[in-house]
Formats: sequence, C-alpha cells, structure tokens
Amino acid sequence: MRIKRTKPASKKIWNVKATCFGIFYCLAVTAFAAPKTVSEDGVSVTYDTSRFSKVEIVELKQEPLPHPRDQLNVHPANLVFRFYAASRCVGLITLYPLEDRSVEDLNAAYPELSVRAKTLGRLLHDRPALPQRYPTGAPKDIPTIQNQMAGQYFLSHMGYLDFSWGSGVGFLVQYAQDASNYAVGSRLGYQIEGISAVNKIAVSAHFDVGHPDLPRTEENGLIKDKNGEDLGEEAYSKYLRQMEKFLDAKQDGTFEPSIELIQQLVNSLRFENVDPAGWGSKFNGKTTVIE
Repeated sequence: MRIKRTKPASKKIWNVKATCFGIFYCLAVTAFAAPKTVSEDGVSVTYDTSRFSKVEIVELKQEPLPHPRDQLNVHPANLVFRFYAASRCVGLITLYPLEDRSVEDLNAAYPELSVRAKTLGRLLHDRPALPQRYPTGAPKDIPTIQNQMAGQYFLSHMGYLDFSWGSGVGFLVQYAQDASNYAVGSRLGYQIEGISAVNKIAVSAHFDVGHPDLPRTEENGLIKDKNGEDLGEEAYSKYLRQMEKFLDAKQDGTFEPSIELIQQLVNSLRFENVDPAGWGSKFNGKTTVIE
C-alpha cells in the first residue's frame, strides 16, 4: 500500500504567502521601472523612471550673430532634454534645427551650423572605418553639430547607429580645453551625434558614464607616473591609446549606465507635427520640469 504524504497546513500557507509576495514584488518592480514618455513642441522621448528621477525640458532661445557678449556661443534656438539622477544632471539630449525662418540668412546668423551639419552628414553617409587617425596615431575628432570648444583627446567604442528617426554615430569621449593629463574616467561620457532623416533636426546626446574596471579617480583627476609626477606628452599619448584598447574590449552592457540604455533612450525620440524652423521665433528659455 502506498502512503500519500501531504504537506502540513502551515507549509501550504507559507507557500501561498511566498507566491503572493513574489507576484507583488514583480508588479512593484515593474511599476517602479515603468517607462514614461514626455513631450514638448512635437518631440517626445521615453525614459526609464527607475534610472532617471527627473527630466527638465528647456526651450533654449537662439543666439545668432552678431552676438553682443560671446562670439563663440552662437547657436539656433534648440530643445534640450536634461536627465537627472537624484539632484545631479547626468545627461542631456539636444535637438538643433537645421533651418530657422526667423533669420534672413542662416549662414550669417550661425556660420558653423551648416558646415558642421554637412560634415556630420557626409560621415554618416560614407561611413568610413572608425577611428580615423592622424599620422601620429591619435584619433581624429568625430564631427559634432555644436562647437564643443574643446578637443576630443580620448575616443573609444565608436560606431554607426541606425535609429527609427535617422542615423548617427556613437562614441566614448573625454574633452579637454588644456594640456592637463586627465585620467580616463575622470570626465568620461558617451556621446551620440545624429541627423533626422525627414525633420531637418540634428540630435546631440551626451551622458556621463563609468566602468567598474577603471581605476577610481576624482572628477577632472589627473594621471601621474610612479613618482607622482605628471606624465610627459609622449607618455600621456601612449597611456591614452592603451586606455582606448582597454575600454574597447569591454562590452557595452558593462558600462554604467550601459551604452545600450543610452542608445535606446535616443532611439525613443519621436517627431510628430514638429516645426523646428519656427523655434527661433518662439523659444524664450522656458523650462518644464517632470518628476
């Protein structure tokens, strides 16, 4: 005769409770990490609320030539999505119109805009192998829509990207305006430069990133030799090329935040009834905060 064993009632109750807790936990996590879509001026973007605590949408007014204060800070009216983790801005997506009906001569008002857009467009069309390098071995700068007023002294993880709205190029980068020996990781970011296929909008995104395998360093920290002295130019150049190879060997998903997440965020951009050529006449610096 076979004896059928039954679980004690208390154990059955515990199993039911555990199952209910598991379902509740999954629902809570799903709700907490629910995607959220925000929109302004015909442009929308969808982001992960568990990653970003706040988004600011800024209608940045135009600064054409002649500019009375800053001849370098010349740009058309643009739309900016700023992403925050707690109280810190960790990244932004900026949309630049490539037309502006509020100025008589686009090239006179924004002398670099058309040139930069053409250079970026040619790169995205021709898609030469990356990185392109100078005879010294240093990588050539990836073209950007806005003048960064700094050099790209470190580049890695470069690649062409196809989005639902157009195409772009993504790359790890650090910028410098001086000859200081900044450690790779002290100001590292992942950047995407792209152009919309139909809306005559340029997309520029930049997010702070890190990697667990990088030596810890303070923001704007410098790299030193074994004696605690600054590296010479030749040694620093060698260090940068070594770090490029080091990070190129790392998978996109191992960065923090992951490169894939940033690419997905930029890919979520949607343009509906957008009139970028009219931004110049109506943008006045308004900021909308979404929490």
